[in-house]
Amino acid sequence: MKAKVSRETKETKVEVYVDFSGENYEISTGIPFLDHMLENFAKHAEIELVVKAKGDLEVDEHHTIEDVAITLGKAFREALGSREGLKRFGYAIVPMDESVAICGIDLSGRGVFVLNGEFGDAGIRGENVIHFFDTFCRNSGINVFLEVRGVNSHHKIEASFKALALSIKMATEKGKGLKSTKGVLD
Repeated sequence: MKAKVSRETKETKVEVYVDFSGENYEISTGIPFLDHMLENFAKHAEIELVVKAKGDLEVDEHHTIEDVAITLGKAFREALGSREGLKRFGYAIVPMDESVAICGIDLSGRGVFVLNGEFGDAGIRGENVIHFFDTFCRNSGINVFLEVRGVNSHHKIEASFKALALSIKMATEKGKGLKSTKGVLD
């Protein structure tokens, strides 16, 4: 399960490689906080992840964050394929100091993001964290429910990326057959 996807617009150029059997990562988006979150994500999902992005950061961080999420989501969708033989569901609870993130996912092919909680600014704007998760979900076809509580925005965001990573790790473990009474996912 691996994929390489590129996206180039007038605002950004993004390349993503994901391999569910690897464990290395190389992240360079030009946004140090986003790099840190994606490194945590790759480490805890135990996947190989390469993300190289150049964007119009002189304007702001939004376009780069959005296009990284789009490209990462499309790479996940391609790498997951039919999702046959995968457990499909995953969940995790990740505490980080005074914060906690609770995440449940479904590799249904129907990407929906539901957030119970809020993010403040911490290295990137909180609204762009929400936009990242929502855009990733819509493009990957992964349904994510995320609840986050705490005081420190950095801790809440990092716990959320780690909880998503652990949930993906669980959902992509080997199972038997296609986990759907319909006989298809999507």
